[in-house]
Amino acid sequence: MTIAIDNFIQQLKQLGIKLSLDKDDLSIDAPKGILTKDLISKLKEHKLAIIAYLKAKGRSPVMTIDKLKAEAFLAADVLPEQIVCDRSSTKNQFILLTGATGFLGIFILKELLQQTEADIYCLIRARDLDSAKQRIKYNLQLYLLDEGIDFHRIIPVLGDLSQPNLGVIREVYADLAQKVNLIYHNGAFVHHATPYQLLKPTNVLGTQSILKYACEQKIKPVHFISTISVFNFDSATKALVVKESDRIEKYHAPLGGYAQSKWVGERLVRIAGDRGLPITIHRIGPVSGSSKTGVFNQSDFLYRLILGYAHLGSAPEGEMLLDILPVDFVAQAVVCLAQQKLSWGKAFHLIHKHPASSNLLFNRLSAAGHTIDRIDYQKWYEQLIGIAKDSQDHILYPLVSLFSASNSGEAQSKSFNLKFDSQNVSEGLAQSSYVCPAIDATLVDTYISYLIDRDLLPN
Repeated sequence: MTIAIDNFIQQLKQLGIKLSLDKDDLSIDAPKGILTKDLISKLKEHKLAIIAYLKAKGRSPVMTIDKLKAEAFLAADVLPEQIVCDRSSTKNQFILLTGATGFLGIFILKELLQQTEADIYCLIRARDLDSAKQRIKYNLQLYLLDEGIDFHRIIPVLGDLSQPNLGVIREVYADLAQKVNLIYHNGAFVHHATPYQLLKPTNVLGTQSILKYACEQKIKPVHFISTISVFNFDSATKALVVKESDRIEKYHAPLGGYAQSKWVGERLVRIAGDRGLPITIHRIGPVSGSSKTGVFNQSDFLYRLILGYAHLGSAPEGEMLLDILPVDFVAQAVVCLAQQKLSWGKAFHLIHKHPASSNLLFNRLSAAGHTIDRIDYQKWYEQLIGIAKDSQDHILYPLVSLFSASNSGEAQSKSFNLKFDSQNVSEGLAQSSYVCPAIDATLVDTYISYLIDRDLLPN
């Protein structure tokens, strides 16, 4: 419900509809004619939930570095007390994976099955084991990953990161604490517009529980999936190069609840690492569809842009930076790097070294028969609002929340100046067969072909 309400509020905001609290009642300020019957009905239906959400958000404190540090508390008994044996062999291993049913998580699951001989325990929120198995199978099929899968090696575990002891029943928890050899902690509550306090139970307390679990009965290395958003881009200058070895504490507090929760989670992992727990941190940049099949996460920014531009037949003037990284390569790199003992204690920046201009996207859409007119931003935004505002089911509606009514171009120009060092990634993959796909016509055509094959682009 939190995600749905937050999405709804953000969409209303982009339509120029302002919601606020007048004591304990909801106040609505909307441009003339913008409130459709559908919107009015939804506002009435969710009024109490909206009021509760706005009250919770109003209590959210401004998160400074000092406040984030205070949030990163790891109990003194989370302390590895054994020497870790060499895990270079992947035979007879048991791996715990969180977030297995998410977009990146399901690709990591596929890579673990391919790159190791381990059985994979997947922590899943579900009502029973059959439902959990079906969720995994469904997502493997959805993202075209089910071919050649040995389902006997995938073992669902009922649990919840936001609950004590991972929400796992006592007997199973104790058994797995002895059996599991290492952990890939990819699970998170991902929503970039949700306040920190609402994300904390899953993203922060869940990470605390994972680290505690990693130290119980025997030491289990933890491979933590983070994000480059833990660095505050607003503090970036033209000369800034963010190194993999940089401690996140030297930068300003990140913006947004999700990035803040991952900042705290990463600091917790680093604290455990300083105490002797083997850890790796993988900071992921913008992730796009598979370079092989073109399959996308339907919430993906690029996916929505391609659909939006093609259906509108227009796009704003100017350029954006395409620094996307195909999800299959990200998963390959994470699993490959995590298996190397020389990686322990290191952070890795998984972001494309050679980003491209968004003009490439327009050129390939044109080559596929979808000519995109480049027009003034304000005219384009009005066109978007005019088509999408009347129905949340319209294919363009999700784009509304991605753009504001005004556009200074500051974010686009700043994004061209950001530099991320990825030397650890280069060195760690040097002896492997994994090569990052170029952002070129071949990659973009793969994405466009996937959309065409599924009749998602206009005829």
